[in-house]
Formats: sequence, C-alpha cells, structure tokens
Amino acid sequence: MIVMAGRQAQPMFPVGPFYVKDLSLYGFTIFNATPDEQRKCAEDINRWLAEKKLCPVIGRTFRLAEAAEAHRLQEANTLQKASTLTGKIILLP
Repeated sequence: MIVMAGRQAQPMFPVGPFYVKDLSLYGFTIFNATPDEQRKCAEDINRWLAEKKLCPVIGRTFRLAEAAEAHRLQEANTLQKASTLTGKIILLP
C-alpha cells in the first residue's frame, strides 16, 4: 500500500480491516530520505507499475498544453477543498 499525502493532509485509513489482517505499514517522508533511499523507492514503484501490482487511480488526464487547467484543478482540490477530484492527475505530451 502506498499512501501519499501532503504535510497538512489527514487521509482516511481503514484501521479495522488493516488491523484484523495482521498487516504492517512502513513509510517515510520523502524530504527525510537519502538519495539512495529515494532511488530504491522509485525503482520499486516503477517495477510494481510494470508488473501491474500497483494500479493507481487516475482522476483526470490532460495534454501538456492544458497544464494550467490541470494545475487549477489540483489547487481547487487541495487549497479550496473542492472535492471534485479522486485520483491522480496525468499530463500527456
């Protein structure tokens, strides 16, 4: 499980189902990780994506020419809490 959130975020976490399955969750803050730790994490994430073991939710896809619109959507959902986006924003060339 990968949990990504900003410093002020308070993401919901399903404690009950997680607890009864006797699972563990390990994490780190990217700004505290060494370059080698960041590289290792990037390699793992890229491998999981390639193996289809990690399937991120894609909320919206934009062309690079629409980057300003994508940025406005991100700001609306992070700063103004618009709740109009679930998932990641993807920019395509």
